Amino acid sequence: MKYWLWGVVLAAAGAGGGGLTAPLAAQGTTEDLLRQAHQYYEQLEVERALPLLRQILSPAWPFEVAPAQRVEAYKYLGAALALGGHRDSAVLYFRAALERDAFTDLDPRSFTPAQVTLFAQARGLVFAIGARPVAARRFDPRTERLTVTVATTHAAALTVELRALAAPASAVLFRGTSEGLRELDWNGLLDDGRLAPPGRYVLVAHGTSTLMPTTDSSAVYVDIAHEVEPFEDTLPALGPRDFLPERISPAAATNDLLKGLAVAGATLVIAEGLTNGDLGGGLRAGSRVVAGAAAVTGGIAFAMRRSNRDIPENIAANARRRAEHLAANDGVNRRNAERLARTVLVITPAAGVGP
Repeated sequence: MKYWLWGVVLAAAGAGGGGLTAPLAAQGTTEDLLRQAHQYYEQLEVERALPLLRQILSPAWPFEVAPAQRVEAYKYLGAALALGGHRDSAVLYFRAALERDAFTDLDPRSFTPAQVTLFAQARGLVFAIGARPVAARRFDPRTERLTVTVATTHAAALTVELRALAAPASAVLFRGTSEGLRELDWNGLLDDGRLAPPGRYVLVAHGTSTLMPTTDSSAVYVDIAHEVEPFEDTLPALGPRDFLPERISPAAATNDLLKGLAVAGATLVIAEGLTNGDLGGGLRAGSRVVAGAAAVTGGIAFAMRRSNRDIPENIAANARRRAEHLAANDGVNRRNAERLARTVLVITPAAGVGP
């Protein structure tokens, strides 16, 4: 039943509930009046508490009434009427409180068995689901859990899930039959096993009553952020300038041959210039041998460089450099992965809907 229609019914119930005095003139704020009504109620001065509570719920009340204050007024009106023996009216006000807040309850230590019984009767007549706003906090998913609280007025097939608004990702926290208050722990992971990414989420509790063909739902919004230790940067990729040459170029082989020929030529020229009649032909013959050896050496070097161009010592040095570079980056990546695994989730309540 719509709230405005309930107001008409409740006003009629209150008017017929024991001929209580008319509402007083507005005195003080809503909080002041509630506090005074509580004092009268605790002192069992029900006849003085009832007009104050009705004032708060009256459309003529000039001050703002917060949702929690309205629920409190309905609850204590029901409790006060129950003390006066007005059972039907008490159930109506209890229902009004439960419709607005499924977490509403009567503590058996503070209320009489008759009041608790009437409140339980009201629970069976109205179906409502509530999800309590999530408090701001930070938690480590490895060792801690985030507790969320939901409630149903009576037994229901209930599903509670946390949904990301920006992507099709969710975590089902509960699915089954539930009644009354239920606390659920969340480990920070989505259903696919991933840590919940940063963004805005909605905690939705929705279900169907087991007593009547009625459904209800409740939603609260939270922002999730990640708190991660700063990452290390990996070493830049190695470039050509970071390595020693591993093969001899064809030009180097040719240079060896040319060097050998140059040495041979120079030897012959020097020998011819130094040779004279007194020294005879011995020097000339020796120079020719040296020149020939230089030429042969250059040719051998040329042939060897052409057939085997690898430089083993440079290849080994470059391999060591690559291994050291890879090991350094592997260490950085490992430490960064460890930092990522220590990610802390920061939970902040969010108002409204949307990203």
